[in-house]
Amino acid sequence: MSQEPVSELSSEETEKALSKMVGQGAAVQIRTTLTESVFLVAFAILLGAPNSVIGILAAIPSLTQFLQMPAVILIQKYRNRRNLNLLTQLGNRLGVLLLALIPFISTSEIGLVLLLGSITIQSIFTALGAPSWNSWLRDLVPQDRLGSFFAKRMAIMGIVGILASLLGGFFIGVWSSANPDDIVSGYSIIFFLAFIAGMTALYYTSTTPEPPLHTTQEKLGYSDLMAKPFQNTNYRNLMWFTAIWGFSTGLAAPFFTVYLLLRLGLAVPLVAALAALTQLTSVIFFRFWGRLSDRFSNKSILQVTVPVFMLGTLLWTFSSIAVDYGFVVHLLVMIHILTGFSAAGVNLSSNNIGLKIAPRGESSVYLAAKGVVAAFTGTIAPILAGTLADVFNLYELSFSITWTGPHGVTIIDTYRLMGLDFIFIFSVLLGLLALYRLAYIKEEGEVEEKVVLEAIIAETRRNVRTISTIDGLRHTFQTPMKLTKKAVKRKRRAKQLSDGAEPTTSKEHQKQGNRKGEPS
Repeated sequence: MSQEPVSELSSEETEKALSKMVGQGAAVQIRTTLTESVFLVAFAILLGAPNSVIGILAAIPSLTQFLQMPAVILIQKYRNRRNLNLLTQLGNRLGVLLLALIPFISTSEIGLVLLLGSITIQSIFTALGAPSWNSWLRDLVPQDRLGSFFAKRMAIMGIVGILASLLGGFFIGVWSSANPDDIVSGYSIIFFLAFIAGMTALYYTSTTPEPPLHTTQEKLGYSDLMAKPFQNTNYRNLMWFTAIWGFSTGLAAPFFTVYLLLRLGLAVPLVAALAALTQLTSVIFFRFWGRLSDRFSNKSILQVTVPVFMLGTLLWTFSSIAVDYGFVVHLLVMIHILTGFSAAGVNLSSNNIGLKIAPRGESSVYLAAKGVVAAFTGTIAPILAGTLADVFNLYELSFSITWTGPHGVTIIDTYRLMGLDFIFIFSVLLGLLALYRLAYIKEEGEVEEKVVLEAIIAETRRNVRTISTIDGLRHTFQTPMKLTKKAVKRKRRAKQLSDGAEPTTSKEHQKQGNRKGEPS
């Protein structure tokens, strides 16, 4: 296939291209799952990394996001986003290959340096490729299908991520039992499989057509071009939200795995299973949030999901007490379900809102500016959190209830903070501030939280009825309630005929439902 942009894509060609993007996302998810989060942190701990180094590892991807702004100039100059993205993906894969080779080179301090170097290489090329990728998607995906398409893509990526996480955790568990003196080599195999998956994603990218690059007629210099997103009041409000939210999540998220492995002493397979639980919950709700975001707005979804995500973060601080009373596994399951439920909406909506309110023809510039803002706070937050976590390990704040009676004194521990617990509290407070800043963003179709909550309850009731059967579970991952909707329509028509009324069409029912505030 020609590597030049296609002047115009037919409906059939667009559908094929979107399918390619889904396949690319699935392959990338395998690479991401096996080289980040649980497996990366566990590998770093094996190499002797302290909290401060874990924080640096989490900060590197954010730090390199500053390269998005100059990468926009490459798009404007060469006007071929696919070729640019292919080169950056190839550079990223070379970084993954280096990661796989570390156990054969060194497992001492040199190994940690190589680990930092590998993550840096991967992150640099990912950042350089982000503007071309975002702009490409912005022009390829129809505007009225942003929510549904990305919900489908992220759901499939989530399913693939679940399988990769579970199989990877199982493999590390088996390898560790069989090779207790050479556990790091097991991670080398995991990372090499990630490299193969990354090269598969490269194939999908190379065979996906690129629509022509839409640009404005206005010719601006670099500094003026970069300043435009910051001069747009509404987009500036979005960047404020992005900055604060990025700082909030950057404080806590990189250390969830550290907390499970070191603080609670869980095994890697169990940690991977909990991560898979989060992904499974997200998969179930991606289409759920996608439908609601297309119906209402991304901002409306964020107003509901951000507080739930913060609740999940807050619950981490009860883990040490839960250990004392023997219900830590139950608490962790609840946390990961809440996180998966809310993260599906947060990730989908926070990405789509940037795509939606960015002016057409300038999306690469606006999204790059948003990425740079996220990079600034995302760089500082994990480094600061890692440093503070080591400091707060020396302190403890606890609350207890004392009961004194004729048979003695009973002391019941109710709440205890130490080390990373303090960091999680700071994250929750900043998340509430981000929620406040979200109110300043204007988006077409936004409604009050009450309307979204009512729709969530209605959709949840539908999903509960749907997944009560095996066939319904299958439809949860496809298009739920199709048969039920048809049955409802037949019943309505039958009732209208029995009442002597003219039957209304499905479109009329939809309009009536929308006027009443019911899900259509």
